[in-house]
Amino acid sequence: MRQRIRVKSINRVIFWAIGVIIVTVVVIAGGFFLFSILTEYHPAPIEPVSVTETTSQQIGTTTSFSVITWNLGYGGLGSEMDFFYDGGKNVHPEKSYFEQSISGIGNFLKENDTVDFFLLQEVDRNSKRSYYLDEVGWLKTLLPGFCISYATNYNCRFVPIPPTQPMGRVTSGLVTCSRYYPDEVTRYGFDKHFRWPDRLFYLKRCFIVSRYSLPDGHQLVMINIHNSAFDTGGVLRTREMEMIRAFMFSEYKAGNYLIAGGDWNANPPGFNPEVIKTGDLIKLDDFPELSTYFPGWEFAYDPKHPTNRDVNSPYEHGATPVTIIDFFLVSPNIKVLEIQTFKTGFDHSDHQPVFLQIAIHP
Repeated sequence: MRQRIRVKSINRVIFWAIGVIIVTVVVIAGGFFLFSILTEYHPAPIEPVSVTETTSQQIGTTTSFSVITWNLGYGGLGSEMDFFYDGGKNVHPEKSYFEQSISGIGNFLKENDTVDFFLLQEVDRNSKRSYYLDEVGWLKTLLPGFCISYATNYNCRFVPIPPTQPMGRVTSGLVTCSRYYPDEVTRYGFDKHFRWPDRLFYLKRCFIVSRYSLPDGHQLVMINIHNSAFDTGGVLRTREMEMIRAFMFSEYKAGNYLIAGGDWNANPPGFNPEVIKTGDLIKLDDFPELSTYFPGWEFAYDPKHPTNRDVNSPYEHGATPVTIIDFFLVSPNIKVLEIQTFKTGFDHSDHQPVFLQIAIHP
């Protein structure tokens, strides 16, 4: 009898303990979701962007401009890194490797600081993955005399994946660096995002528009773009392209000169893998033909060199899939003089920088 009572008592304790554990897990999970809901990033559809460095010059009578676009991969996706969300194993780079990569990025930017504009994507401000380095402040020090404009597209207090090693805090966005002082810089948010609850932990994408006055009374409009990835069926990217098209057509109709550059997460029109003779394994991105959105406009890209690699494993020449997704779009009143991809070997980012030289003409 005593044995039965003891067994029942032990069973009650076990059930009680299990119940406490279940309730604790539910309370913690519920509390975390409530915290995530209350701290969700809610940018306005259109927001002004502040500009640093007011001593920069005005454009004046200049009619030729140079631009470099580069997705920096926040300094954490150099050639030795893979990334869990793309099929790899790693979440964060080792600190020493991050410092090596960010130093390499800095050296490249300094070596090419004679350009007029840098359009940069995946620039972190306060993120665990980049060891909480304020990369915008770092850019200000690195590029004295340039106007720096930053717009957030990723702001999450705690990204809980992967569960065994969460990404944690992420604050990141787009940066436009300009040798000329803009009249105005504006963040335009896209109106399509991941569905709830995924949207709590993912990007709220946007594009940055910088305006510069020209002698003819019109404006040079510089657009920094980073469109959606991991977009099954192309729903997000289709809507993003529709919004970009509407904006650019309206500006062109007003007589302005437009350059849009960045990480489009789609191949440019006419992309032909057979033209790339670098010995890499080339992949195609399944997306509607972009030229249908902009008939008569020019997509400027270097067809002979890839700009992006997969990060499902460290980069291995000839084995890692690569493609072209970083390029420019210019309005018909702009002439492309030169387009070139810098061959960095993906040493410091999973993207390679792309250079553009243009001239505006009425």
